[in-house]
Amino acid sequence: MQGGVLSRNSTSRRPLVVLDTNMLMLAASGIRVFEQIEEELESKPEFVVLRPVYEELVKIATQSKGITAKRARLALKLVEQYCVVVDYALKPDESVDDAIINFATQNRAIVATNDRDLRRRLKQSGVGEAYFREEARRVKVEGYAY
Repeated sequence: MQGGVLSRNSTSRRPLVVLDTNMLMLAASGIRVFEQIEEELESKPEFVVLRPVYEELVKIATQSKGITAKRARLALKLVEQYCVVVDYALKPDESVDDAIINFATQNRAIVATNDRDLRRRLKQSGVGEAYFREEARRVKVEGYAY
C-alpha cells in the first residue's frame, strides 16, 4: 500500500487505532495500553501498526542495548499479539509521523502516541488521539467521535 486506505469490511464499526513507536515501547514497559484504550472507547478497537513503525522497533531491538533493546523486542511481540501490521511505503520526504497522520486521516483512525509534536499536529489535523497521562497513570482518548 503506497499511502492509503485500509481495506476493511464496510459493516465493521470497530474503532481503528494506529500506534506509534513510543506508545508501543510504553506498552512494553508494563503500561496496559491496549486494555486502557479499549476501556476508554468502551469497545474493542482494531489496533494497527504501520510498516515503518514496525521497522523502527526492529532497528531499536537489533541496534540498541540493555533495557531499550529488551523493551523493543517485547513491543514487537505485542504487535504480533494485538495488531495488524499495514504495509505502508513512505513517500519521498515523508516522515513516519507524516505517514501516521496521513493514514489516520484517510481511515478516520485514532493515533496512540505520547510524542508531543505529533500530538500537536494531530490536534491541528482534527485526528483523535490516545495518550498516556503520567499523573493518572492511564491512557486517555481525546478528539474522537464515538
